[in-house]
Amino acid sequence: MGYTRIDVRPVTGALGAEVSGIRLAEPLDEETFTELRDAWLTYQVVFFRDQELTPEQHVAFAGQFGKFQKPGFVPTLEDHPNIRKQEMDENHKIGSDVTWHTDDTFVEIPSMGSVLYALEVPEAGGDTAWINMHKAFETLSEPMQAFISPMTAIHDISATMGPGILRDYGAEAWQKLRDSTPPVEHPVVRTHRETGRKSLFVNPLLTSSIKGLSEPESRMLLDLLFQHMQQPENMCRFRWRKHSVAFWDNRSTAHKGINDFFPAHRLMHRVAIADTERPR
Repeated sequence: MGYTRIDVRPVTGALGAEVSGIRLAEPLDEETFTELRDAWLTYQVVFFRDQELTPEQHVAFAGQFGKFQKPGFVPTLEDHPNIRKQEMDENHKIGSDVTWHTDDTFVEIPSMGSVLYALEVPEAGGDTAWINMHKAFETLSEPMQAFISPMTAIHDISATMGPGILRDYGAEAWQKLRDSTPPVEHPVVRTHRETGRKSLFVNPLLTSSIKGLSEPESRMLLDLLFQHMQQPENMCRFRWRKHSVAFWDNRSTAHKGINDFFPAHRLMHRVAIADTERPR
C-alpha cells in the first residue's frame, strides 16, 4: 500500500524497514494504525529511532496490537508485569546457548510479536539480527518443501537448554523446568493467518526433534534447515541506539542478539504480544 501517514524505508532486500513520522508515545489514530500494521506485516520487523517511552507508554503502544503474553523466565519490571527486563553487563551476561530463535515456541501458543525498547546500549556491538522465515521456506527446493510440509516438530526447552540448566543450577532446577514446560508440537511449516504465506517454523534454540524420524534423521534434517535459514540473504541486522524500538512479527521471523559487547551495559525493555491460536 502507499503510505501517507508514515515514512517507510526498507533496510535490506530480505526484511525489515525503518519507520519515521510517528510518535509511539501517542495513541495511534485509525489511519496511522492501519498503515503501521500493514508495514509490520509486509516487512516483518519495523524499527523506530528517537522514541522516548515511559513504561506506561511502552505498554500502551504494544497493547494496541493485542493482549499481552504471560511473563515467562525473563525478569519483569517492578510494578509493570508485562514489561520484561533484559539487562546485560559485567555481572549479567547473555547465555552462550541463546542462539537463533522464535520467541516462546516451547509453549502451545507462542507470542504473536514483540516490542523491544532500548534504554541503554553499548558504544559498539549488541546488534540484533532477524531472519525472514517466509523466505527461508520459499527458497527451499520444491521437493524439499513438499517433503517437510506435512511434518511436525517437537519444541522442548528442557532438551535444548536443559543441559546448561543442569550444569549451572542442578537437577532440581532442571526438573522444575521440565515440569513447567513440557514438550509441545508445532508444524515444521506454518501458514501466517493474516497474510496466508507459509514459513519455516523451527529454530536452533528450542526445536529438539522432528516427530516420527529417528534421532540421526531428525538431527540431519534440522541441521540442514538451520543452515539454510541462516544464509545472509535471509537476514537484516539492526544497530541499536538509545531510545530505538524494534517491533517484530514472531510468526514469520527468527532473531538473535549478537553477544559481542561484554562487559558493556545494555538495558532493554520488551513487551510480548499474545497470539490467539496455535500455529498451523
